[in-house]
Amino acid sequence: MATTKKLQHRNLPSLPSETIDDIFKHIHDQSTLHTCLFVNRAWCRKIVAILWARPRPLVYKERSSKSLIETYVSCFDDEEKAILFSEESSNKEYLELKSPFFEYSAFLKELNYPLLRMAVRRCYRNLGSKEFSRKIKPNKPDLNPNRQVTIMKALCKLFVRTSHLDSLVLDSYDDLPSVGLFTKGQPYFTNLNKLIIHWTNTATNISGLVKRLPQICTGIRHLVVEFGIDDELEAENLASIIRAQQSITTFELTGTRNRVLSILTAIEETQTESLTSVKFSRVDYQWKSLDILGKCSKLRSLDMISDGPTSEGYISDEPTTVAKGSSFNLRSLKLSKQSPKLSAQVIRMGGISLKKLWLNTISPEIVSSILRSGTRVTHLYLDISETPQLDFSQHLKVIGGLRLNYLQLSSITPNDINNLLTAMTTTVPSTLRHLDLEQEFSLRFVGSFLKDCKAPLEELTLFPNMAIDTSYLTEIIGYAKGKSSLKFLHLNLSWESGLVNGRFTRAMTKELQKNIFTVDLGKLRGEEVQ
Repeated sequence: MATTKKLQHRNLPSLPSETIDDIFKHIHDQSTLHTCLFVNRAWCRKIVAILWARPRPLVYKERSSKSLIETYVSCFDDEEKAILFSEESSNKEYLELKSPFFEYSAFLKELNYPLLRMAVRRCYRNLGSKEFSRKIKPNKPDLNPNRQVTIMKALCKLFVRTSHLDSLVLDSYDDLPSVGLFTKGQPYFTNLNKLIIHWTNTATNISGLVKRLPQICTGIRHLVVEFGIDDELEAENLASIIRAQQSITTFELTGTRNRVLSILTAIEETQTESLTSVKFSRVDYQWKSLDILGKCSKLRSLDMISDGPTSEGYISDEPTTVAKGSSFNLRSLKLSKQSPKLSAQVIRMGGISLKKLWLNTISPEIVSSILRSGTRVTHLYLDISETPQLDFSQHLKVIGGLRLNYLQLSSITPNDINNLLTAMTTTVPSTLRHLDLEQEFSLRFVGSFLKDCKAPLEELTLFPNMAIDTSYLTEIIGYAKGKSSLKFLHLNLSWESGLVNGRFTRAMTKELQKNIFTVDLGKLRGEEVQ
């Protein structure tokens, strides 16, 4: 019998190596890959390459930062060690570092400079008497007070020597090594596919690198720019990067000043035929932006977000005839704190293929544009925090006028969601299957809604602005079980995990998603029957 089992085991078909590689690469939570390191040597090599391609140290934990920096420093060659100890004695004790199992730096695909800096600071701040600490701690601190900058320079030299990047993240702290380190010989950034720049302060070295990038890389497809300095020349340098690219597909621009016009112009001149996703945050010239976007025939996702008021007078430019006559074929649209006139126009331009819509401002003009433009919205996200006089009549028209499958309501104002839940029990479309409530609401009103709602809801997600204790859990499960069509109750436990304090971010990040606890109501009901 035992022999038969062994034969059966040997005859099991094995997956091709390429298939296993693809499976590993498409696992979203890479922390689950650590257990695969010990299966065999082949798997270990594959997993190490994935884990070290885009390292994400928990910079608030000393051990995580120290492990990352210590591993990279152990990969230093003599030239990088010389940079590290350029002003120290040549004592061999400081230059002999234990070699690692792998040259981990060779696996690096994304250089996140701000994250690396934080890890170095965390690591260097806590140097003690351990062997590694003694080896990178300066022998004569008074000769090298900027040791953290020296470590960063040596690390960059290591990456230039060993790795091949496809992604780069920069910010405007002026501790980046000079451009020559990255461009000497074969330019280091030739194969960049993704570039993220957070430029909020004047920084000489960042400026120098931005000037050189158009000559180095032309294959960037994903570009994220936060530009917050009042410098037209630097805006033109960023525009030059855009013009140099063959086809940018996703573009995000955050601008706190009016200097972004030249960046928008560069997009209009060179990238309208390739863009599929655009996000504008705090960008003036909304109508100019819309004018440009109307020329993007492949655009599928659009976010327009502002921090200012939604009054008509806030917009710094006027509607254009081109914007009024343009259209595109959106699948996803997010509008936050935009004027009603502009919001209505964007929705009209969005096309009939629009499936997902985020709004925090509702007006008769917006409602009319939604219901008359032939949109097929199935996922609606409403932030109702700023509803004047708690008048939800327009919200009810939208909710009742669409064949929704998913509805999210969020508010930081007490009783907003409670009042809307009470009013919409008879308005909810029969197609609704998933209701998501976030921030301020009362379970009593949720229970009443579930009891009176005729739509066959299947999923309920709750993200309360408070801790979920035993009594909370008992009460909501009681209400949920009473709704026979409900299959799953999703509870976001981010508050308990310390990720949420007071007014939390409304963006559902991957970190927040990990804290969703799901209750299988069908199984719970079955256990009670037994």
